[in-house]
Amino acid sequence: MPGYANWKDLYALEYLQLFEEGYPVGDSIAPDHSASYLPSSVREATDLSCLTEADWEGAYKRLWALRERGIRPDYPFEEPNDFESIIADAADVPDLQPLSDEEYAERIKGAWYGRIGGVVLGKPFEMRLDRKFIKTYLESLDAYPLNDWVPYHSPKLDKTLRCKPSTLGNIQYAEADDDIHYTILGLMLIEERGFDFSKLDVANHHLRNIPYHWLFSCTRQSYYHMVNLRDDRPAEEQIDEFPTKLNPWREGINTAIRADFWGYIAPADPRRAARIAYREVTLNAVKNGIYSSMFVAGALSAALSANPTVDTILAGGLSVIPRRSRLARIAREVRGWYEEDGDWVPVCDRIYEKYGHLPFLNALHNMAFVMLALIHGELDYSKTITTAVMCGMDTDCTSGTAASIVGAAVGYDGLDQRWIAPFNDQVKTVVAGFGHGSISGLVARNIELWHRVREDAVP
Repeated sequence: MPGYANWKDLYALEYLQLFEEGYPVGDSIAPDHSASYLPSSVREATDLSCLTEADWEGAYKRLWALRERGIRPDYPFEEPNDFESIIADAADVPDLQPLSDEEYAERIKGAWYGRIGGVVLGKPFEMRLDRKFIKTYLESLDAYPLNDWVPYHSPKLDKTLRCKPSTLGNIQYAEADDDIHYTILGLMLIEERGFDFSKLDVANHHLRNIPYHWLFSCTRQSYYHMVNLRDDRPAEEQIDEFPTKLNPWREGINTAIRADFWGYIAPADPRRAARIAYREVTLNAVKNGIYSSMFVAGALSAALSANPTVDTILAGGLSVIPRRSRLARIAREVRGWYEEDGDWVPVCDRIYEKYGHLPFLNALHNMAFVMLALIHGELDYSKTITTAVMCGMDTDCTSGTAASIVGAAVGYDGLDQRWIAPFNDQVKTVVAGFGHGSISGLVARNIELWHRVREDAVP
């Protein structure tokens, strides 16, 4: 078992990931099992189900070796991994005015409560569901379009969702969720290490504070590699291999959901926020995995400025990712499609049509839903989070990110209390260094930390 999957699944996921990155693995999104680069045991198999894990391991290694050929010549994107090259190809930073201390305190309160509200709203639908199924489910309960917490069970469909403590009539606190854990972990990491943390610090921070099975995607894989470090090589050298080592989730949405605190601690300065995000996310991501984290950090930083708009928020995100990346193209597409269609539903369907083949946890289509929710929501918190959830896919991630950004832009007083009051100011987590506590306490720690480190240099 090579970490977060078996060899057969790793092969299939890696094929699609390499294809999307532009490597010459084949001519379509589906692998050709008769391809010349595969072992004869796979090429000649008449029944793939009879292949062993050893056969699939051999196929994976042959597939992986194709990276040595480089990106195919007709690939239309330029996607560097080093910070300087990323910023060199980014758009200009929008003109942002800083907040006063009092304004920052109000806005950051909105960001924390807003994020948690969005995560909890999306949590019951995090079941690999698309827009059409979510609409059908809500219509069966006369709850479409979504304008309240999600009902737990549909008698008409005989369908029950997950996470009952996060559903209509059952919420008494914010239930444990990895999206919330990461924001708390970010706070704790800066409290302990300041901005001068290393990738080894990040990896050890995960090991000390989060159980393995509460991690997903690329972060679970880097955790697996950390507990299997060898003694014959420096740890830092081995960690540098994590982004691509048995890691087809290296462009997953898991990178974006770890980014919020980097924007929180760098208000009105997207490049500073992005530099902090970059230091953390390069533990286990490449290309659009890195960019999605930097985009969220930059957008949140822009939201934490005077008089933010959707345009300046998106501009903050685009000012820290390469213009010639797939993520930047998606941002242009979503805005252009919305201008053409004038509503979120047809744009959502266009996203599925073009990017629906990507894995559930991929960053690209999930970030497209975040952008769509922000554009359609127009900084209306309720409209934004319900749109994100109704789009489907990784709903607690997309709703939580969009909610965090809008909460930062409008402040706590701009949030409808129906999305906040049911938590009774309590959040439950599995974070060893936090456990269960108050949301207001997290806000207070954030504000105190910002006063302490805001003048510190980010390496």
